[in-house]
Amino acid sequence: MQVDRRRSPIGPQRPIQPRRQSSERPVKSRRQSRERPVPSRRPIQTRRPIDLLQKSLSILEIICVNLRSSALYLRLTDRAKIHARGIIQSRRQSSQRPVPSRRQSSEGPVPSRRRVRTKFSRLKYRNILCLIAGAIAFFWLVTMPFRIRRPPEPPVILAQQAVSPQETLSPPTIEPSENLADSQSEPTFSYNIKTPPNPVYSQELQGIVDESVKIATSKGLPAERLSITLFDVSNSKTHTFAGYQNQSLRFPASVAKLFWMAAFYSAIEKGIITQKESAFKNDLEQMIGISNNDAASRLLDKITDTKSGGRLAGEELQTWLKKRNQINSFFQSAGYNDLRITTKNYPIYYLRQEGPIGRDLQLRGDASQPIRNQVTTDQAARLIYEIYTRQAVSSVASRKMAYLLTRDLDPKAWKNDPSNSIQGFLGESLPTNIYFGSKVGYTSKSRSEAAFVRTLDDRAIYILVVFADDPAYVKDETAFPAISRYVFDRLNARGPITLQ
Repeated sequence: MQVDRRRSPIGPQRPIQPRRQSSERPVKSRRQSRERPVPSRRPIQTRRPIDLLQKSLSILEIICVNLRSSALYLRLTDRAKIHARGIIQSRRQSSQRPVPSRRQSSEGPVPSRRRVRTKFSRLKYRNILCLIAGAIAFFWLVTMPFRIRRPPEPPVILAQQAVSPQETLSPPTIEPSENLADSQSEPTFSYNIKTPPNPVYSQELQGIVDESVKIATSKGLPAERLSITLFDVSNSKTHTFAGYQNQSLRFPASVAKLFWMAAFYSAIEKGIITQKESAFKNDLEQMIGISNNDAASRLLDKITDTKSGGRLAGEELQTWLKKRNQINSFFQSAGYNDLRITTKNYPIYYLRQEGPIGRDLQLRGDASQPIRNQVTTDQAARLIYEIYTRQAVSSVASRKMAYLLTRDLDPKAWKNDPSNSIQGFLGESLPTNIYFGSKVGYTSKSRSEAAFVRTLDDRAIYILVVFADDPAYVKDETAFPAISRYVFDRLNARGPITLQ
């Protein structure tokens, strides 16, 4: 009987092990890989809008750090918190809700729960920033009238009559004098008032001026280099004056800019300067307001059609000197005898000049006896008088000049300003509830000022001009305020006097 050897052998058998992979790592079956749990993505989806909302709130907190007290910020943050609570609550309810079986779902469609959308949820973050920027811009526009405060209009010399409250600071006109020429009919560049005013000499005012000189000498200051002119214009029928060395030509320092201002407005009205007046608005305010030499240099060059520069010779120099001297002939032809205001004030920073050089130095002539600007206190008082009677150049130009000369005597306006024209000058000692217009001049060797003063009740209306061409007056800052206060007290206590 034959045995089939291909069958299993007799005896114990070892189980046959499957071959392993070369990587020694067991390979999982497809069933095992299918049974691996897949993480749900639902928590990530529910967490993402919350994270964005929290980030947006932190950004809003940074932007609104200065607006925490505003109602808009508090309102937005409250709405955001309410919206965040609603999202968290809906997430909890959805996690606790049982999942319906397929058999139940086949019975009918389950209505999906729609999220309640608040007004804040519809609002984009970019729109929130726009709202905040709009609120800031609206607040800035609303408060603009309170930040920009225009000073009252400067007055003029008024007739002695009752004035309504609306006209207290409104300058009415006065009867034009016979020496008022039509500025538009002038064939050449010259001042329109051809003869000086004719005030009456007053012995009473002379006593006030003499006492003012004694105030200066009592402080150890020299009276030889002092000039004073006092005009009392409180009486509309008769204007009176007095003075001390009021015809002596003295160095006016920056008071010369008062004359350059009048010449500029005349050149504008006559068409000599073809540019618009608005192009020089800043230079005018700088020259008269803070006595800026750079602005004055540009205006003087424009009036005379000249420029500072290197030395000239021959006919070219003579042409330049003739043009620059036009500013002298402009006033000299109108009775301002021997007045000279051709030299610029220094330093001039945009030209990088600490003093006159080149052709400006040639203008001064001999270095041992240089030609300087020279004006009398009577001439400065006359120009102030013609500005405030609205005769200088024209009524409109006089009004603009008076506005530029107006000063605020409130210490809050000038105390912290290093370039103020009040401290150490005539306006420092005067009360603040008056009108005060002036132009000061100050160098290392001289102190000068031309001022117009008027009380609101018209008891005192006067012009006071003081030139002190000596270094002693520069060091002493009490002489000018003391003289000014003495004159004010005397004229205000006396009131207007009608001469028979």
